[in-house]
Amino acid sequence: MIPGLVIGVLVGVITGTVFLLLLKTADRASEKGASILTLTSELLAIPTFWFGGPWLTSGLLKLVPLSELINPYLVALAAVFSIISLYPAARWIIQLGEQLGAKRQ
Repeated sequence: MIPGLVIGVLVGVITGTVFLLLLKTADRASEKGASILTLTSELLAIPTFWFGGPWLTSGLLKLVPLSELINPYLVALAAVFSIISLYPAARWIIQLGEQLGAKRQ
């Protein structure tokens, strides 16, 4: 149970921080009118890291049964990632909606 919590918190902090950096980059790219296709692909790569990144296949975790690891990992990951990213993501979505609405008028 403890390894799942620790890994979930660690991966949540890492991916939450990366998500915030990608949002900041996307905001700057949208101001310049640049394409955000690469940012979209980077955002879509985050779940790949969550559910089978290089950490899962390391030799260290082969000693821990996956059934004991997965539930605490998912709970910790969801909690930490949500705490870090939900408010900034919601603000960015609202701001983007306002920008798109202003362009149509």
